[in-house]
Parts: sequence; C-alpha cells; structure tokens
Amino acid sequence: MENLKNDKIDRIKYWNDDYVKYWKKMTDEAEKSSDISTVDGKVPGDYSTSGVDTIAEFLNNMDLQPKEKVLDYGCGLGRFFDYISQRSEYYGIDISEQMIKVCKQKYPLHTDRFMVAEGENLYFEDGFFDKVVCVGVFDACYQEAALMEMLRVVKDGGKILISGKGNKYNLDDEQAYIAEEAARRKGHPNYFTDVRSMLEQVKEFVSVEEERYFPYRGDMRKGKYTHKMPETFYEWVIIIRKIGGGTPELNKFSSRYSNSWQARN
Repeated sequence: MENLKNDKIDRIKYWNDDYVKYWKKMTDEAEKSSDISTVDGKVPGDYSTSGVDTIAEFLNNMDLQPKEKVLDYGCGLGRFFDYISQRSEYYGIDISEQMIKVCKQKYPLHTDRFMVAEGENLYFEDGFFDKVVCVGVFDACYQEAALMEMLRVVKDGGKILISGKGNKYNLDDEQAYIAEEAARRKGHPNYFTDVRSMLEQVKEFVSVEEERYFPYRGDMRKGKYTHKMPETFYEWVIIIRKIGGGTPELNKFSSRYSNSWQARN
C-alpha cells in the first residue's frame, strides 16, 4: 500500500489532534438540536447530517441479538453505543486515543468496552465477533487490509455493515468534488472504493445481504438511493454475510483520488 508507514504516522496524529476537537464540536451542536429515540431504530445522540435514517435501517437489518458480540469498528465518540449495547454485547475500537478517552468519560461503567486499535491490525482472535459495524470510517482506512481484518474477526455466518464513498461519482456532482478537494487540503485521510472490484474479490467468501447506492453527495441524508449498483454514485452502504472459506488476500480496490476528481484535473 502506498506510503503506508508515513500515512500511519500522519493518520494517528490527525485523529488525535485537530479532528477530534472538530468532531466533538460538530456532534455536540447537532445533539442539542436532535430528538432521536431508539423506538424507530434511530441512535440516541446521532444527527441528521449523517443519513441516520438510512444507517438506522441498516442497523435494524443487522438483526442484533442478545449475547452476540458486536464490533463498532471506528467507534469515534461512541454514537452507536446505546443502540448496540441495548441489543448485544458491545465492543468499540478507534485509532484515536483521544476519542476513546471521550467514550470512556461518557460511559464510565463500560470503559473496558472501548479500546485503542488500528482497524487494519486488530488483536481479537479469528471469528471472535458475530457482527461488525463500520459506518463513516471505511473511507479513512487502508481498505484492503481493513476488510481482510473484518472478515478475519467475524465468524462464519456473521454480518458486516460497511459504508463508504465510490471512486466514480457523477462529474456534475459539484458538492462531491468540493468535498474531495476540501478533505485533501485539510490532510483528511480519504480513500475511494471501487465497489465492483471489492465485491468481485470477496464473492467466494461472502453473500451480499443488502446494498444501497446514493448517486449524489447528500442523497443519503435525503434517502435517495438505488439497490442496483449504477455506473456512477457517491456513497454506498452494504451488508455482507461471511459464508466461510477463510479470509481472502485482496488486491487493491481503493484509491486516494476518485476517478471523477482525476477526470477534472
């Protein structure tokens, strides 16, 4: 993977310094204006800008059960803790020591459930989890290694929920283009997924349980999607089920620059 060592140093510093302050400010402000309960599957303290209605629906479709072990992969400030812990046995990992510190302060009775870890190098044994939830995180990961780890730590028959950004969005999606440039200026770790390639590589190891594709930036928040993968789309959410056969060795299916951005530059 390109410049992996240097990226890791920059990535850890980024998540522990400026970004955690920005993320806490944004979520604090959003939580004050939100009124979200678990009655309809929404997550307490979440905020509308994340497409929470769509994510809540996917979380419901994960069919979380008592005594199941569920990994919140890249838990951030713990926004899914209430939803998951009310249904299953919660574990949260994040690369940011500062974010984990905040989680432990928010949930002092559950400090042992939040751990600092890089998602590409988890210290759980093979098949430890029944379910994995990776929402709003995959585009900041080294995706090939991240997916291999998720497949390693989930048991056969277990489900994985992943969301990310497609590597080929509509050329007239000006907001997507602006967002990609802004992320790059801020040094935000940002990777775009060739979803077709990814799913093709894991087809012998997983079944696709559900998938949604959001053509334009902002469509997730609006609930505008298609179930069939279009030629171009900005965001995607899928649920896959591990069907056995071990863990695949994956070739590269992600890139720092989207095909769309490269076509315009």
